Amino acid sequence: MTQPRDSASGSPSEKNLQKLSELFPDASFFACSDIECRGFTDQAKECRPGDVFVARCSDHDDGHEHIATAVAMGAAGVVAERMVPTDGVPLCVVSDSSWAWARLAHAMEGLRGRGLRVIAVTGTSGKTSTVWLTASILAEAGLRVGVISDAGCVDALSSLPERDSITDPRQLASWLRRLEKSGCSHAVVEVSSKLLAKHALAGVACDTVAVTNLGRAHLDLHGTATAYHAVKERILQAASNDGALVVNSDDPRSQRLVERYKDECTGSVFTSGLQSRATVSATAVERTLAGQTLLLRCDGVMMPVSLDVPVTSTARNAVLAAAIATRYRVPAEKIARGLESIGSVAGRITRCDRGQDFTVFIDRPSNGHSLASTLSSLGRLSHGRLLVLVEEGLADQLGGKERFASRASRWSEQTLIVPPGIASENATVEDLQAYARLDKELSQLRAGDCLLVLGAVPQIDSGPFDPEHDFMPLEAVVNGWLELAHEPVAEWGGYRRAA
Repeated sequence: MTQPRDSASGSPSEKNLQKLSELFPDASFFACSDIECRGFTDQAKECRPGDVFVARCSDHDDGHEHIATAVAMGAAGVVAERMVPTDGVPLCVVSDSSWAWARLAHAMEGLRGRGLRVIAVTGTSGKTSTVWLTASILAEAGLRVGVISDAGCVDALSSLPERDSITDPRQLASWLRRLEKSGCSHAVVEVSSKLLAKHALAGVACDTVAVTNLGRAHLDLHGTATAYHAVKERILQAASNDGALVVNSDDPRSQRLVERYKDECTGSVFTSGLQSRATVSATAVERTLAGQTLLLRCDGVMMPVSLDVPVTSTARNAVLAAAIATRYRVPAEKIARGLESIGSVAGRITRCDRGQDFTVFIDRPSNGHSLASTLSSLGRLSHGRLLVLVEEGLADQLGGKERFASRASRWSEQTLIVPPGIASENATVEDLQAYARLDKELSQLRAGDCLLVLGAVPQIDSGPFDPEHDFMPLEAVVNGWLELAHEPVAEWGGYRRAA
């Protein structure tokens, strides 16, 4: 049996020692009866003496090709998906090395779901908003809540979100452990299809799993809608037997999730909906560009709830968050206060008010599904024109400029696809012409009109903004225009000299 060393410190640590036979009960072992792990890596050239090397496979790389390098670097054990030469180094063969990597990552962090109640939220759209709405409600109920999402991470000792990129199960495991150490009792975690494809929750017994909806997205990554839905459904595998599933019953695919959950788990099912009978439901009482008022029904109680964002998807996200809170027996009045207190979720649909007499919203949609929901809601609510401004790069991400313009025209009177260099010191003639068109359209907006500004989600690790090399985000350009256009002008008499 191997006795590897901790790759982080290089010193033996009984605390972090993990027996792979216990983590991977269906694995086969060669040249050993078991492997004990104190440190691990999937980077062969970074392997330290005593580490376990995990031969992870992806579309771009086959970890098995690097086993010889890891062995030469001093690997004390190898985890692989097939029999490979290891020069006598103990070998553990598993069916899926990505799953093994995630399982090992959570085990090495010491998190098994016992000290922290993990609430995992996935879906095609609405994940980030649902996560922060849920956290707001649970905090209103007096719980110590941590958050991990695309909009930032917060532990029990933080007051503002810390931007961090969660792209790998090992990063997620580290953050969950951080939340637990900070004193959080509950963690609300956004789980994308990319993370689920990497089995990011393997080894975590989630107290609650929630699904906002299942549409069509990220087909470039998953290939087909069927494959995408199959990856999303992996979240059910992370549910503890006595946990809970929360679904949006307005989504036609939710019933399949409920049926599968009931077949595999003994936990409870909670539902939410605007159009169906559900555990928690709501009816729109009033909806204008200024916001919306819902009549929330939960636990036999009806409560009015006011939301700053008027789109229908925000209402659905709020009701789903309320259903998650009901699972934790949060009273209806605290649910209402938690939903109202958050205002809008940073990085999602937010209102921009610089004194203009028309309505401005900023949004950073991650896919066409969420964009369509926003456009359709604003298109119905606008009594005047709906003008859509979109960053050229985002239009490309959402299917290309022509397709984007065609889709947006269903709801908007005008759509401008804005190149990145319109506010650059090195702006081209085309950039200046684009800014002139933007200036003209903004100048023509009047009371009752609505402006939707769409920008890409900024890269967390991109560093500080550099005006000489970086392009100014579209929302910053529009915000600057609004501030200049509505800057208070001093009265002429204020400048007159006394006679």
